[in-house]
Amino acid sequence: MKTIYLFIAMLVATNVSAQQRAKFDIPVKLPQSLELNDEIQHFQVTTTHYNGDIFGNFYNKQQVCGEYTRGLPGGKVKWNNVSFAQSNSNNRNAEFPKATPVYYMEDFTYQPNEEMLKAEKFETFTEYADFTKNLVWDMLGIEGFAWAYFDKLQLNVPYAVEEMNGKVDLAGQGYFENKDIQLTWTGISEQNNENCAVIEYRTMNNPLEVKSEVVEMKGRSHYWGTIWVSLEDKQIEHAVLFEDVMMELLFPGATQKQLMDATREITYKRIF
Repeated sequence: MKTIYLFIAMLVATNVSAQQRAKFDIPVKLPQSLELNDEIQHFQVTTTHYNGDIFGNFYNKQQVCGEYTRGLPGGKVKWNNVSFAQSNSNNRNAEFPKATPVYYMEDFTYQPNEEMLKAEKFETFTEYADFTKNLVWDMLGIEGFAWAYFDKLQLNVPYAVEEMNGKVDLAGQGYFENKDIQLTWTGISEQNNENCAVIEYRTMNNPLEVKSEVVEMKGRSHYWGTIWVSLEDKQIEHAVLFEDVMMELLFPGATQKQLMDATREITYKRIF
């Protein structure tokens, strides 16, 4: 008898839950007239690189952190308090040692557009330049995914961003080729006490090639992530990016190439 009562109770609870869900109204398109309120916003950007071999064995890791400000006069953005740290421990979870400030990034200000792919924009970049350039380029990509196609997205329908596919010159040191960028608006959530559109992005099997003074690299990249865009002012409230790069490396003076796998994890978090 208890089993029968329990079964009936479960049916009632399921029916009530289904009725409650049915009342929740989710739009099929994002607001078409929502404009970006591009006031000053501050973010903490953290990029962590994990390096290992193609069998999953861990070698070392690096981390680049910085404060990113956007919404400055003229639509400019800037970086402050950028630092670099490296852990050579074979323990993936080891603490990073004290970070080294990257002084050439202090108040580094620019217009966020395709001009930032040109070599002359990075003439002041010296040590850790391969990492700090990526700070600039990653933000260009995330903000492009958040805003450029906002009014074209439909709920749970992947959108192929053909205009962003193709080879991108990496400041004269090589290229990165986006093969098939897909954006999908997957629902509505909350970040920083604001209702947000949740936009997922991904692109796989992207060729890349880089030549610098410290290494020659050729490989492929998968990357994907999620962006929370405010439905009140269209600002990005939070974002994450994950990347897996399988590569072939040749170091100066070496005669044999080395295979390596690197993953990156990026968080883009509002701080005030």
